[in-house]
Amino acid sequence: MNSARWRLVSPHLDQVLELGDGERKRYLEELAKKDFTLAADLMVLLGEQQALRDEKYLEHDAQDLFSDSRLVGQTFGAYALVEPLGAGGMGSVWLARRNDGRFEGKAAVKLLSAALLGAEGASRFRREGTILARLKHPNIAQLIDAGVSEAGQPYLVLEYVEGEPIDRWCDNRSLDVPSRLRLFLDVLAAVSHAHSNLVVHRDLKPGNVMVSKEGRVKLLDFGIAKLLEGEDGLPTQLTREAGHAFTPAYAAPEQVLGESVTTATDVYALGALLYLLLSGRHPAGGPGTSPAEMLRAILESEPDRLSHVVHPTRTRPTEAQTKTAIARSSTPERLRRELRGDLDLLVAKALKKRPQERYASVAALTEDLRRYLAEEPILARPDSWAYRGAKFARRHVRSLAALAGAVLSLAAVVAFYGTRLAQERDRVRHEAQTAAQVSEFLTGLLTHADPFQAEQPDPTVRSLLDAGAARVRKDLAGEPEVQREMLTLMGRIYERRGAYEQALPLLGEAVILGRKTLGPSAELAQSLNDFGVAQGQAADLDSARATLEEALAMRRKVLGPEHPQVAVSESELGRILSDQGHLPEAEAHFRTALAIRRKVLGPGDHETATSMSDLALLLRAKGDRAGAETLFRQTLAVTRATRPPMHPDVGTALANLALTVNERGDHAAAEKMLREALVIGQTSLGKNHPDNAQRLANLSGALRQGGKLTEATARGEEALAISRPALGSEHPAVVRQEVGLARAYLAQRRLAEAEALLLQALEIQRRRPAAEGWRLGLTQSLLGEIYTALARFPDAERHLLQASEILEVKTGPDTFETREARANQARLAALYEAWGRPEEAARYPAK
Repeated sequence: MNSARWRLVSPHLDQVLELGDGERKRYLEELAKKDFTLAADLMVLLGEQQALRDEKYLEHDAQDLFSDSRLVGQTFGAYALVEPLGAGGMGSVWLARRNDGRFEGKAAVKLLSAALLGAEGASRFRREGTILARLKHPNIAQLIDAGVSEAGQPYLVLEYVEGEPIDRWCDNRSLDVPSRLRLFLDVLAAVSHAHSNLVVHRDLKPGNVMVSKEGRVKLLDFGIAKLLEGEDGLPTQLTREAGHAFTPAYAAPEQVLGESVTTATDVYALGALLYLLLSGRHPAGGPGTSPAEMLRAILESEPDRLSHVVHPTRTRPTEAQTKTAIARSSTPERLRRELRGDLDLLVAKALKKRPQERYASVAALTEDLRRYLAEEPILARPDSWAYRGAKFARRHVRSLAALAGAVLSLAAVVAFYGTRLAQERDRVRHEAQTAAQVSEFLTGLLTHADPFQAEQPDPTVRSLLDAGAARVRKDLAGEPEVQREMLTLMGRIYERRGAYEQALPLLGEAVILGRKTLGPSAELAQSLNDFGVAQGQAADLDSARATLEEALAMRRKVLGPEHPQVAVSESELGRILSDQGHLPEAEAHFRTALAIRRKVLGPGDHETATSMSDLALLLRAKGDRAGAETLFRQTLAVTRATRPPMHPDVGTALANLALTVNERGDHAAAEKMLREALVIGQTSLGKNHPDNAQRLANLSGALRQGGKLTEATARGEEALAISRPALGSEHPAVVRQEVGLARAYLAQRRLAEAEALLLQALEIQRRRPAAEGWRLGLTQSLLGEIYTALARFPDAERHLLQASEILEVKTGPDTFETREARANQARLAALYEAWGRPEEAARYPAK
């Protein structure tokens, strides 16, 4: 097959390789009706591909790369592989860390098939990788390095991006049309930069346009198509097998036909992406469109107008159209009016079949989008006085309204608009001044650490925070709004890093300033919510409850009862109530938060997953472990779909599921989950974060119950080494971890060490018996078991009977308290048997 024929067949082969048998058969039948010879060539190639599959050629090449644990730790360039992230036809993708000692950093390493690279490919691969690594832009995920290892393994080292595809990111946040267009301008800026460096992307699609949590666009795989082509410009065997030359759904007509690829090819793909962002549908067809129909539409049919797709005139909007409009903070009718006209024409021009009829460059498309956002005439529209006049009126609507009003009452209108304009001017000027002051403060804080002073160590996040906390009180004393904003920001960062003692005063001061300068508002409610969370983390539960109740009431009043931020405060208050033992009240708040998030954000949003996790933890505490496990599994599925593999939320979801798995007796499965959760937590949060101490404690418990006592004690000791300095010796989490470690010591018959820990815990718990609840009874019961083993029978009896007064054996759900109550009865029976008082032992039969 010559190169021209291959260019025609290749995109069809890419498409059918992704189809199941039934869909593949229908695709070939439809293609044969149009071009029998093309369908025949395709069937021959599919037969050859099946022969390779039967020999397990591709499976060995790609899948083994993904699953082979021996690759962990291997070095490619300056990076060592940590764990696999995914696999595809071209190879596998791994999370990697820099290991040359110069600095720390993450990267994504793509391992490619050596067999598919082609003859003379290695030297060209290295050369092109060096060129493309120079492509630098804030909206492009940088290709850091490309090469071939000593073992002949081609690899790419790319910037590691944590985020969501741009369409999902916009929909999850219900971005309106102007906000989507402004975000899309960043995409255009990145593509334009690459074109200026003579690099064409060739595979622009949502999956290659990511948006970070902070809202920054990052384009992936820029220049890799160029990197993988042959010296003659033809696709190598790698691009043929992997389908990386382009994605058919976002391919321009010239790509489908195998014609020359130019910058106009990227313009078409950008038009298709913009069409999707604005209308929620692909320009070549909606859900249910077959691959063959989509390719035919790309080649032969003009796409429907944007405004017609979101809501055809003279018809009722469908449920799907209504959902699309809601995801754009609009209604179907209003969205149709917004897209009709300039945006219809602008996107249609980018999607023209003939390259020469599209925008001449990405810069030209950018200019028209900027004109649209500025209410100026776009270049894609035929010029007319009426059109220019309408645009002028929209740009100057306030001025024209004032002019018209002046005919009726010049003096009054001038006075009114003069006041309004002055107020607007002052508001804008004030916001700009505030932003500038915040920027100046942060810049000063960062530049204060002079890298050229040899005696000064490199600044850390903690050292910068500590310096900033001192400066914010001194330097911003005369700017209360800026000071409040900076106090809140730094307090939240301290809290998320587990430094609660440092977070509390900052957040408390932010609340005080908010009360003075803002009054009831969304901003003050946010400060109250943050302060309440920090109080709860520091175990001041009564204060946390009062603060969060105020935050919730303010958010309901200011934002309405179904706002996502209301759900945040519902959740946080529910957690405090749960920690206080008020489970019915906590459950009501958790269910309210879950209902809001399911309605407003959807069932697949990560915040909805958070609410499911909250409710699952409560069900577990109530003894409904089966219900809890079901919710935990749903939580984990949503979290993995919405978060990167190493995100802390994934670790939390895994750890919570492991607790219920462990409680039903599958200690090995729980141990595996907890180890994975610990790795995620240590990677994402740092080894000394308090959350990792709790994961170590949970792992210790699973190991103890699984009979691995030596490691159980080691992990428990490791947990306390983290939590004691981070939280303080009297924090409830520290006390519970001490009791957990004492149980491991007791299982090893290290009675003196177990006794010391339990007596220390008991002293703290007795100072707050209401908050400790059944846990106080557990501590005394374990002390009774130790004293029975030491033959200190009166001491054992005293502690076990006191535990009985706290721990009640109840019918119904198998709660933590009920289980510990039964265990305490067994310890009492064992005590009286050892003491030689069998008649009293008989009062506590095994249940």
